Amino acid sequence: MGDNKNKVLIKNVTSLSVVQIANLVLPLISFPIISRILGPEKYGIINFAASFITYFNLLIDYGFNLTATRRVAKEPLNEENRNIVFQEVLSAKIVLFTISVIIFLITLFTVTPLSKEKIVAVFSFLICISTVLTQNWLFQAMQNLNKIAILNLIGKVLFTIFILLVIRDPKDYIWQPFITSIIAILISLISFIWAIKTYNLRFTFTKWKRLKTLLWKEKTIFFSTVVVSLYTTTNIVILGFIQSNKEVGIYTAAQRLIIIAMSIVNMPLTQALYPFISRSFGESKAKGIETVKKCIPLLFYFLFLLSLGMFIFGPLLIHILNGDKFSESIILFRILCILPFLIGISNILGIQIMLNTYMDKIFLYITSIGAVVGILLNIFLTYKWGNVGTAINWVIIETLITCIMYCVLYKRHIKPIDIKEFVPKKILSSVQQIIMEAKKKK
Repeated sequence: MGDNKNKVLIKNVTSLSVVQIANLVLPLISFPIISRILGPEKYGIINFAASFITYFNLLIDYGFNLTATRRVAKEPLNEENRNIVFQEVLSAKIVLFTISVIIFLITLFTVTPLSKEKIVAVFSFLICISTVLTQNWLFQAMQNLNKIAILNLIGKVLFTIFILLVIRDPKDYIWQPFITSIIAILISLISFIWAIKTYNLRFTFTKWKRLKTLLWKEKTIFFSTVVVSLYTTTNIVILGFIQSNKEVGIYTAAQRLIIIAMSIVNMPLTQALYPFISRSFGESKAKGIETVKKCIPLLFYFLFLLSLGMFIFGPLLIHILNGDKFSESIILFRILCILPFLIGISNILGIQIMLNTYMDKIFLYITSIGAVVGILLNIFLTYKWGNVGTAINWVIIETLITCIMYCVLYKRHIKPIDIKEFVPKKILSSVQQIIMEAKKKK
């Protein structure tokens, strides 16, 4: 059984990494086509709408990708518990989607950037349906991550094909969010059916009283995800209100490359390791901390080298992918290239340690501080320096949050960073120990 668990862990990391390499190639085909054909202004319009719709996706998801995963990962073989969590999550998402529709219809006619581009806004909002249906949280909890990888790959392939067929002229910009949403709905529907058949799930709508209890109980994690968005996604929204669509387009072109890099690196590692680390914490707090200590040096070196490489080759990458129209994105990309490193470390400190030791409220307080400071600072910097100020603001806030998280953990006598673990020989030894520990898992 231990050998099987070890194989599962290795399979998850390997399959996600391989598929993410493919996921790198496909966006690097579709992304330049979209940006080059549409230009900074139209590209800015679709990205502003997508960023605004992110708020509705956050509401519908309600942090279940963390909380539901945690509940099932602790007892993955408990079929009854799995069904209960599935029913509660889906019921809650349906209710939250209904609320989102009402709010969206109001904003469609009251928020100026959306009212000017109603078709783009509606097409962008359709992606919320996929948020209701997707079952990635369940596959993640069951460490069946190859299914997530396969579905993501299928979605990227379909998106690339349709972009090549449809986007031919700047006026075709309205079809980009439509293609994105329809493909996301299709993939989430496959995910939904796949999960039901794989885990023999049954759906009965959860009683309203139980739903209210669930939503209240999970509110801390939900607000944590919201406040994180307040200093990431809100950067684009504020930029769109204060500056022009072109400024948004230039900024999001640089940001998009950063997100691609983070998705390639962070998703395989964090999604594969999160349930694994959760089970270590399930055995004991000390065991969980030791597991994290062995992971941090690996992430530190890898993410630092990635950020350094992005800084050096960023100008060439921007020129090749986006062309001369987006030359202003180069300085933004170089400012933002430290983010994979910062976010990777803060993910370990916040999600992997704090949430697994049930420091949910502290996590919320820290991210709330980042959100408040981020919004105020962002308004000032964006007004003063445009999209350059937006980029600087994001880096400042991520640095602030990472430092606060480490200080809080240190004061609570949790020392996740051990300098001795950073020696190359020690890292190799740590990898062997992680594999040995994986073999002991049941």
